[in-house]
Amino acid sequence: MSGGSVVRAGLARLGSLRVGILVTALGAGIGAAHAAPPDFSGVWFVVHPPHALTTVEGTTPPLTPDARVIYEQHLAAAARGDRSFDGMTRCLPPGLPRLMLVNEPFEILQHPKVIYFIFQLNRLPRRAYVDEQLPTDPDPLWLGYSVAHWDGDALVIDSTGFNDLTLLDDAGLPHSESLRLTERYELSGDGKHMHALFTIDDPKSYTRPWTVKAEYVKRPGYEIPEEFCMDKLRNKRRAGNP
Repeated sequence: MSGGSVVRAGLARLGSLRVGILVTALGAGIGAAHAAPPDFSGVWFVVHPPHALTTVEGTTPPLTPDARVIYEQHLAAAARGDRSFDGMTRCLPPGLPRLMLVNEPFEILQHPKVIYFIFQLNRLPRRAYVDEQLPTDPDPLWLGYSVAHWDGDALVIDSTGFNDLTLLDDAGLPHSESLRLTERYELSGDGKHMHALFTIDDPKSYTRPWTVKAEYVKRPGYEIPEEFCMDKLRNKRRAGNP
């Protein structure tokens, strides 16, 4: 083989090697882009369910003057033993984010286009549609409207369209129909714990957006039982409790 032929053969092999490396790199990039998101499916229990929400900084939420008046009325009524301000005493839905923070487990059923939440509390269902847009003028609902997207390995859920008949926590924090809730969920490395951040943005009730955090633990093998609030309320009244 002449010297020119050797050079041409070497260049050809080098070109093939470069093409192979490029194809491998592109394939890896495509695989990473289409990697399956982490699986949040399972039954989750909140760790240390809060009675009164505080910000991640440990401060009282930044209430507007009007919302502070309502909150203080709720606190005063509760101190007298009067919780008529709380719809949950009449089996009404607790709303969000309270439903995610009460001392009742929930199950996540994860599908590519929708995330389902099934709550033990009154078997309430919730849906978050993946990569969809929030409605621009929704009718107010107890649990609002929710859409989800992936931010790396974090599941992010945005919700609007709430009515103002629920509370943010057991203590009586109010909100308006302007509430926008953003939830961010991340799994621990072993998948047994879930870290959550809830950001409340409600300019009619709070002077600025604020965030609360929560932790959850997974309970393998636990099945959400049939549980209805009216049964509990009926039994409570039969026992002579108001």
